[in-house]
Amino acid sequence: MTTDQNLLVPVPGGELFSTRTGAGPDLVLLDAGSVDLRMWEGNLPTLTPHHRVTRYDDRPVGRRSSRATTHWSFTGDLPAVLDTHGIGRATLVGASDGGRKALDFAVAHPERVERLVLVGTATELPDPTPAERADLDAVLAALLPRTEAVERGDLAAAALIDLDVRAPRADPAARARPAELYADSPDFLLGTPAEPLSPARPGIARPAEVTAPTLAVVGEHDIPFARRCAARIAAGVPGAELVTVPGGDHFLDFSRPDRFAALVLGPR
Repeated sequence: MTTDQNLLVPVPGGELFSTRTGAGPDLVLLDAGSVDLRMWEGNLPTLTPHHRVTRYDDRPVGRRSSRATTHWSFTGDLPAVLDTHGIGRATLVGASDGGRKALDFAVAHPERVERLVLVGTATELPDPTPAERADLDAVLAALLPRTEAVERGDLAAAALIDLDVRAPRADPAARARPAELYADSPDFLLGTPAEPLSPARPGIARPAEVTAPTLAVVGEHDIPFARRCAARIAAGVPGAELVTVPGGDHFLDFSRPDRFAALVLGPR
C-alpha cells in the first residue's frame, strides 16, 4: 500500500524537511548541490510503484530545512533521516554532489547501503592524472562567467551560465525547471560551503571499501571532468559498472528520465 509522509528530521542545530511516498524497498534520492528535493518530482510516477521513495532538503538548499547553526556533516545527517523514517538499509541514488555524498556515506556506513546509483558525480579527485587535472581546469575556466555574474549580483544569469556548462544541449524548456530550483538555493551559486568538511573525501579516497553494488552513470554530454570522475569511481569500487547515457547531460533525471528510471529500477 502506498503511504505519503512528510516529516521534520531533528539534526544538530536544526531540522530537515523530508518526504516519503510509494511502496516497496527503500530508495533514497539525494539532490544535486544546486537544487532541492523538487528536482525529482518528474521521476516519482515511475519510481514509486516499485519503491518507497524518501527525499529531503539538505541544510543549504531550498527553503524548508533549517539553516546550519552548528558544526554538521552530510554523513552525520543522513542516518537521522533514515532513522526518523524507520529505514534500516536503502538504495541511494545521488545526482551530482548527491552522488559524492552517497559514496562518502557508503564508506562510512556500508551496513546501511543496499545499492548505489551515482549520476553525474563530479568530486575532487585524489592524486589526479594530468588528463583529470586538465579537464577540471577546463570546467573551472568555463564557469568563470558564472563567478562574474554572481559578483555583480545577477544570480539568475549565473544559474543560466551554470546550465550552459552542465547541460549544453538542453533546450530552454528543459532548462526552465532546474533554473527555477537554482533560484531557491542561492548558497550554491554564492559559494557557501555545503558542509564543513575536511578536504578529504572518504568515498573517492577509499572506493575499495564500498561493498554495495554500484552504478557510476554519466551523460554523454556531461562535462568531461564528470566523465573522468565516473570512470575513476567505476575503476575503484569493486564490481562497479560504468554507464554512459547517450543524449544525456548532467541532469539525467530531466534530460533522459526514461533511461534514468531504468537504471535506478534495474532489471525487473
